[in-house]
Formats: sequence, structure tokens, C-alpha cells
Amino acid sequence: MSSAASKILSTLRGPVLYNAKVAGQVAKQVYIREGMAPPSGAQIETAKDAALKFIWDARQAKTWRNITKTQYFNAGLVAAEAYVFFMVGEIVGRRNLIGYDVKSADSHDHHH
Repeated sequence: MSSAASKILSTLRGPVLYNAKVAGQVAKQVYIREGMAPPSGAQIETAKDAALKFIWDARQAKTWRNITKTQYFNAGLVAAEAYVFFMVGEIVGRRNLIGYDVKSADSHDHHH
């Protein structure tokens, strides 16, 4: 590492540590104030049982016949919302609205 980079990192160390401690304290206060807690073993078992029941029911043809048009419509809206969030994440990750910034093979120097 160059001495300039080392100097920059050493000057940033203090503010980064301070901000991390502040963020940790804020998160701790939110955790306490909201009464948050890790799930208990019983809650995990209940969630697991519900997920297994959902999967089992989804495999049964009668389950799909009992779904109303409104439920199908709502499921479609949730799927569309998830897709939009995925696409926004892709755009943010690419830092570009359309496509990735890929250099063409012709513009690279070939060193073989």
C-alpha cells in the first residue's frame, strides 16, 4: 500500500469507528424501544410448520381451484412489485439505466 493511501486510511479510521459506534447505539435503542427480540424456538417451529403446510397445500389441485380472482390479482401485484424492486436494485447496482458498461473485445489490448 502506498504511503498516501495509508495516510488517507489512517485519517478516516477515527471518523469511521465513531460513526460505526453511533450507528450501533442507535440500532440498540431502536431494538430496545421496539421490543424486538430474536425468535424463540417455538416461533421458529411455528414458521417451519406453516411453510411446510403452504408447500403441501400448493401441491394439491383443490387449493388452486379455491383461489378467487381477487387473490390471483393480488398475487400478481405482489409479483410485479417484487420484480420492480429487483429491477431498481439492478439499476442501482449497474449505476446505469440500461445494460452494463462492458468494454468491447476490440478495445482491449491483447497481451498474449
